[in-house]
Amino acid sequence: MEDVATLTIRKGLPSDLGALVGLDDYAQLHSERVASISAYVAAGECFMAEFEGEVVGFVVLNYTFFGFGFIPLIVVAASHRRRGVGLRLLSEAQLRCTAQKLFASANASNGAAQALFTRAGFIRSGVIENLDHADTEIVFFKISGLT
Repeated sequence: MEDVATLTIRKGLPSDLGALVGLDDYAQLHSERVASISAYVAAGECFMAEFEGEVVGFVVLNYTFFGFGFIPLIVVAASHRRRGVGLRLLSEAQLRCTAQKLFASANASNGAAQALFTRAGFIRSGVIENLDHADTEIVFFKISGLT
C-alpha cells in the first residue's frame, strides 16, 4: 500500500491523455468519454495523481454546476483503490476550488463512489432523476477550501 502523502498531484497535460484514458474502463469503450477527458485536460480542469512515476488516478474540477465547483469525474486505478488515492484527489480538488461550494455526484448504483464522497466529508444534497435510465443521480455537497 502506497503512502498517499508521497503521491504527486499535478494538472494533466495533453501528453498524459493515454495514461488517463487507460485508467477509465468506461473510456475504453466510449469515444465520447475520451473526448471529454481530452477537453478537461485542455481546459486545465484535470488533476492527476502519480505514485512512483505511475498515473494512479485523476479528478476533474470545473465550475459548470451553477458557477459552483463541481467534480464530474474521479477515477482511480483498480489496483490502487481503497488505499487513500480517491480521498487525496478529493482533498486536492477541495483545496483548489475557488468557489464557496463544491458539488459532486454519483449514480445510485455506484456504492463505492457514494462511500468515497461520504468518507471525504461530502453530504448528500439531493437527487436528480432521469439522467440515466433507472439509475438516480445522487448529488453531494461540501464547503470548499478557498473561500
